[in-house]
Amino acid sequence: MLKTNKDRLIVTAVQAVVQPSGGRGYGSTWEGKSKMTLGTASINYTVSIGDPVWGYASADHVEPDVTVQGRDKPGASDCAIAILGCIGNEARVVSGDAKGASGYYIGRHAGADDLVWFPKEVLEDLALDDKIQVKARGCGLQIEGFEDVKLNKMSPELLEAMGVTVEDGELVVSVVAEIPGWILGAGVGWDASVEVVDYDIQTTCPEVVEELNLKSLRLGDVIAIPDHYDAWGRGRYEGAMTIGVIVHGFSSSGGHGPGVNPIMAALPGKIKTKIDPHANIAYYLGIRDKPKK
Repeated sequence: MLKTNKDRLIVTAVQAVVQPSGGRGYGSTWEGKSKMTLGTASINYTVSIGDPVWGYASADHVEPDVTVQGRDKPGASDCAIAILGCIGNEARVVSGDAKGASGYYIGRHAGADDLVWFPKEVLEDLALDDKIQVKARGCGLQIEGFEDVKLNKMSPELLEAMGVTVEDGELVVSVVAEIPGWILGAGVGWDASVEVVDYDIQTTCPEVVEELNLKSLRLGDVIAIPDHYDAWGRGRYEGAMTIGVIVHGFSSSGGHGPGVNPIMAALPGKIKTKIDPHANIAYYLGIRDKPKK
């Protein structure tokens, strides 16, 4: 098992509220067609972590489970949950009919939306504006002997569950796929810190979508992005490797598509990957049972 500094991490409470629906009205697709877009914000009774990124009617940037937003600062990206929330942190309902229910923080979309998972039965009692508190733990996490590998938005519990090993001086990380860096779009080059902004695998070109089998991706999948170094921002670096988690679904907008939260970033020679079709945080966190081989 990897040795980390998890015993020296600060654990702190951060809070948000269940955010009202993000239906944005009609927008334009990459080919100039009008589309009513659904699937951001609110309580998603249809789509959960582990479900496909593609295939929902009139959907765009679908966010799984429950979308929350910090209210402690004027801008959502400046709120504590946006900066300190880490995938795998415990989330708890602290107001309303679902008070006391527990789940997990599962990622962050763009500059506005944090994502949490609760069991289906909890969603029936959850309401808009209910308060959600997260035990934020993970900021400053390091792997002993690999302190130069930047870990972002990942709890020590998630890191341990991923089963990362060391081979010939490199970390070996299981991923469902390697996605070429050249297809990453919205979010590349944005100067916001990597903790508060995801970036998108472009689904603008149907031929490339088919070539790379992007419709097979699932929410929560762990992927690799070769030749990107997303330690402090998002951008290209030849030979580097970024590991990320898929946090939202497909998009018809030009330059957009499934969103990625970078969770590991390394310069050349520090990370290599192996393919595992079940490398998904839904299995790692025990939200879903891993399929039997």
